[in-house]
Amino acid sequence: MSAFLHADLDGLLSASRNLSVLASRLPTLHSRAIGTLSRRLPVQARRDIQAEYQIGARRLTQDLSSRTTDEGVRLVGRFRGIGLRNFAARPTSRGVTAAIVRGKRSLRERAFIRRGLAGNEHVFRREGPKRPMQQGRYAGKPRQPLVVEYGATAAQMLAKGRRPERLVDYARGVLAVESERLLRLAAAASAPSSPNAPRT
Repeated sequence: MSAFLHADLDGLLSASRNLSVLASRLPTLHSRAIGTLSRRLPVQARRDIQAEYQIGARRLTQDLSSRTTDEGVRLVGRFRGIGLRNFAARPTSRGVTAAIVRGKRSLRERAFIRRGLAGNEHVFRREGPKRPMQQGRYAGKPRQPLVVEYGATAAQMLAKGRRPERLVDYARGVLAVESERLLRLAAAASAPSSPNAPRT
């Protein structure tokens, strides 16, 4: 899932009294405002998602990214599985419980938590007909294959409900505030010095 966020800074700047003086700086101001948004947007997206989903910041950040384009900022949530272990998974006598959404814990019967061949902990279950295992401590022995249990992807979480609209509103607000701040700085830097100002 991708969201394209763009603000017409030329339109915002057209109301400035110093437009003729600042015109040559528009591309730089535009680039700096977009750069600020590109840094802030993934952080805001993570916070918004974590308000609903029970997932750690570090794992979620791995699947959220942004980059500047000719049209503004592109925010991307990767569509790859995030292991159920990252959603506050806990082993029980009946299996494993996890809370993908905050306050809604569910049971995965006969599931268990174990370290995989790559060294990472996952929630597994056994599924399908038995077959000789190729790796691990059961290599050569007939066992049901292990299947990793997953929760929601970053793309799914990013696209859910009114989150895209909230993030677009946030982006517009950042661009408005940042462009105004940069305009003030540029106007102050380009203003002629007062003849009565002390010389240094």
